[in-house]
Amino acid sequence: MKKDTRQLILDTAKRLFNERGYNGVSLKDIADELSISKGNLTYHFRKKEEIMETLVLDTPKKPFPSTVSTLKELDDIFTDMQKILQEHSYYFLHHAQLSTLSQKIRETQNYAYLEIVNTFQRSFLSLRSLDLLREETFELEYKRTINMLLMTCIYWAPFEQLQRSVGSITDFRVQAWSTIYHLLTEKGRTELESIVRL
Repeated sequence: MKKDTRQLILDTAKRLFNERGYNGVSLKDIADELSISKGNLTYHFRKKEEIMETLVLDTPKKPFPSTVSTLKELDDIFTDMQKILQEHSYYFLHHAQLSTLSQKIRETQNYAYLEIVNTFQRSFLSLRSLDLLREETFELEYKRTINMLLMTCIYWAPFEQLQRSVGSITDFRVQAWSTIYHLLTEKGRTELESIVRL
C-alpha cells in the first residue's frame, strides 16, 4: 500500500461509515475493503470505537468566525455547515451514540456546541444592531431559534436520508434560513433575496 496503512484505514472507515452508518460497519468490513487481514487492522486500531474517536478528534476543524456583520457572512456559515454535514454524515447519523463511546468525543461535541452557540448569539446581536434582525418578542427567542438551528444541524443526516427515501430533498442552508426568516426585518428580508431563494 502506497499510503500509510493507518491513514488508509481511517479514510476507508470514514467512507464506509458515511455509506452504511457507524452501526452498519464492522472491523471485518473495513479490513475486507482494504484487502488486509483483521489482525493487520487491529494492530492499528483494536476496536471500531478507536477508529471513530480518531476520526472525530483528528478531523481538521475550521473555526467559525467570532461574529458576523452581514447576512452574506451568516450565509457563509450555513454553507460551511452544509459542507460539514455532507462530508461527515457518519458523525451526525450517530451523534447521540458517539458521545457515549468516549469522553473525548463528548468533550469535542460540547466544545463545538458552545463555539457555534456563542457565534450565533454574537451574530444575532450584531445583525440586530444593523436593523437586519428584529428585537426579540419574548425572552430567549434568539436562544431558542439558535437551539432549533443546531438541532436541525445535528439531526439533518437522518432526516435527509428520510427525505431521499420519499423522493423529496431540501438542503440544510435553505432550511437554516427558513428557521430564522421570522426574525428578519424588512431590510433583512430584502437583503436575503440577493443571497438565497427560499
